[in-house]
Amino acid sequence: MSKRIVINPLTRISGFMEIDVTVENNQVVEAKTKGNLFRGFEQMLIGRSPFDSVYFTQRICGICSAAHSMASSLALEDALKIEPMEQGKYLRDIIHCCEFLQNHIRHFYQYTVPDFVKIEQNSLFQADHDDFRLPTEINDRISKHYFESLTISRLGHQMLAVLGGKAPHNHGVFIGGITTQATAEKVVHLDSILQKISAFIDEKMIPDVYDIARYYQEYYQLGSGYGNLLSYGSFNSYKELGTLYVDPLVLTGEGMQAFDESKILEKIDYSYFTSTEQTYSPGEVVPEPDMDKKNAYSWVKAPRYNGLPFEVGPLARLILSGNYDNDISAMDRTIARALETKKIAEIMKLLLQQIIPGVDVQKKYELPESASGRGLVDTTRGALGHWLKIKDKKISFYQIITPSTWDFSTRDDNGYRGTAEQALIGTPIQNPDKPAEIGRILRSFDPCMSCATHVYTPGKQVKTIKVF
Repeated sequence: MSKRIVINPLTRISGFMEIDVTVENNQVVEAKTKGNLFRGFEQMLIGRSPFDSVYFTQRICGICSAAHSMASSLALEDALKIEPMEQGKYLRDIIHCCEFLQNHIRHFYQYTVPDFVKIEQNSLFQADHDDFRLPTEINDRISKHYFESLTISRLGHQMLAVLGGKAPHNHGVFIGGITTQATAEKVVHLDSILQKISAFIDEKMIPDVYDIARYYQEYYQLGSGYGNLLSYGSFNSYKELGTLYVDPLVLTGEGMQAFDESKILEKIDYSYFTSTEQTYSPGEVVPEPDMDKKNAYSWVKAPRYNGLPFEVGPLARLILSGNYDNDISAMDRTIARALETKKIAEIMKLLLQQIIPGVDVQKKYELPESASGRGLVDTTRGALGHWLKIKDKKISFYQIITPSTWDFSTRDDNGYRGTAEQALIGTPIQNPDKPAEIGRILRSFDPCMSCATHVYTPGKQVKTIKVF
């Protein structure tokens, strides 16, 4: 017997993401991940000052805004031939650490834990399934940590604001590092907050994720996908510190190799975009939106590396850096996010120890008549790339490939599904009317289609799951 299941919204962040799967004999046989929002920031930037891109692109998302300012600054540094001072790089990366910490703690507790833990009874926390297995004592403890995490994750943004200004959409990250100097008082303040966050990670977040894993063992065998992993590099290439986390690498069935950005192509065969070319280099073409396109089903395009779909994010980074030796699955992905939170806190502490107060990290910049550049950086959810061109001192081209574009791409002309789509194929569904497995697997990727406001109307339940 065949059933079609549509879940929308899929994420607990906002809408704009739908999953459409076909289930036969209680097993997923087909899947389409759909991004339902047209972004259009590439079109908005044409004709603007190149420096606007640092702040404009942050508005793509209220969750990973510092990440976009990082990638945009790197692209401008590449175009303007600027090498940031090491102190500027440290300060910018500390801001990036703050966003990692805030994002990971929030995603694990606010968006993942409700899949496995009965949160304290409240009309806002009604589950859409009944597969809860934790003993009462453990369940209640993690439920308590769910609420504590709201304060702890907020501390991440509080730290970011010390150096970069308000979060989200900070004004600190810029070409060369950040727009202000570090002071001894700021470093001490950051270290003080970081100690509180680190204690929460060590004493609560890490034990909690392993307790969940112990009672949901089959998720070590679900949600694997293709097994191709990619990272642009993260907290690496410091002059004196070397690589603190991971260098640019890829992993396929043929083993681990150095990353080669010339092998990145975008495909739009099944996306709501048209162009004279269906496959192109991200630095050359920005396709036009076309929601009437035949066979298209998503606003998410399909980036490929050497012709293959790749997974990006915490699990990819941990495996590529040699810090995780288990397998690829939905549960491994969830554990990796918690372990990476601890890793990032340790990196931030080390970077803080390198800071020299009172050092100016900004220089005078000359904007060329024409130039091009790209900024590739690994951020919370994975590999983020910005490509830009400057003509007559204005932006003439801008292209962005986000981490969720890698993980939640459409299929392509070679028949490859997107990574998250492939991760669902073969998944057993115990109860098609309450398909908890689909949400658990897809949310393990930390999808971020956009950032918007939740709306809750008392007494009215939003229908998110439809079974046909």
